Amino acid sequence: MSDNSSNTTPATPAAGWFPHPSPDAAPGTEMYWDGAQWRTAMVRRDGVAVSPTAVMNAPAREAAAQDAADGATAGAAVKRPWYARKAIVIPAAVVGGVIMIAGIGGAMGGGDDEVADAASVVQTDEPVVSQPEAEPEPVMVVVPNVVGMDGASARAALEALGFDTTFDGDETMPVIAQGVAEGTEIEQGSTIALTLEEKPQLTLGQENAIRSAQSYLSFTGFSRAGLFQQLTSEYGEGFEAADAEFALAHLEQNGLVDWNAEAVESAESYLEFTSFSRQGLFDQLTSEYGEGFTPDQANHALAAVGY
Repeated sequence: MSDNSSNTTPATPAAGWFPHPSPDAAPGTEMYWDGAQWRTAMVRRDGVAVSPTAVMNAPAREAAAQDAADGATAGAAVKRPWYARKAIVIPAAVVGGVIMIAGIGGAMGGGDDEVADAASVVQTDEPVVSQPEAEPEPVMVVVPNVVGMDGASARAALEALGFDTTFDGDETMPVIAQGVAEGTEIEQGSTIALTLEEKPQLTLGQENAIRSAQSYLSFTGFSRAGLFQQLTSEYGEGFEAADAEFALAHLEQNGLVDWNAEAVESAESYLEFTSFSRQGLFDQLTSEYGEGFTPDQANHALAAVGY
């Protein structure tokens, strides 16, 4: 019996990607086998198409550079298979890069989807330029008139509209000028400067008359006339009439006294002490020998207590 095993022809591998045949190739590098021969221009590493020279390790690239220099000196060299040499001669068409790889894939009938995918990955490396965001339109607000308000009230009114304010001085004093005219339309968040009336320098007599008047009002209800008499009477505080008048005007201008409320407090005090008819309580509240309220203030108080 004859042995036929020596006449068997080895099977040729089917087309596909195989480990790079060169011992100088870097790990993870593959070359395409078309079923008959190696496609030296179709090389990839880790699934991404690369230039044939990019797969060589560092020693192989240095050797390739040295062989190229030696070949230029010695003349034309005998061409050997590329994978058997240390230096790889790269065709000019291959240096074209990814565009040539995509062309080869098309020439093969577009059957290799992996090469096309690799080319598309390389082609998306163009930098993406982001468009700057449009700035929001400013909010415009009409400036109101705050002249005549005290500094604190003017500041609150302007801040409610989205403005900032600046001013020097005592914010209890009235605003006499504003940096942006009434009716002007400006951007929300703008700053408006306010000018306040300068706080007057008080004499010692005026300061003491103010403190004394406030002390009396915190104790019981007083009319304006009754408080003036208490401040100036020789049996009361004995202030100069001018200082007493200044103290009362100061309280009124700064909203520190409400004569109607004082009349109500006085009427309630009388009714807690004893019984009064409407007329009797009215007379007591308005008499110059009683409380000295005006008729309007007395009628306001009577209505408040139920008369």
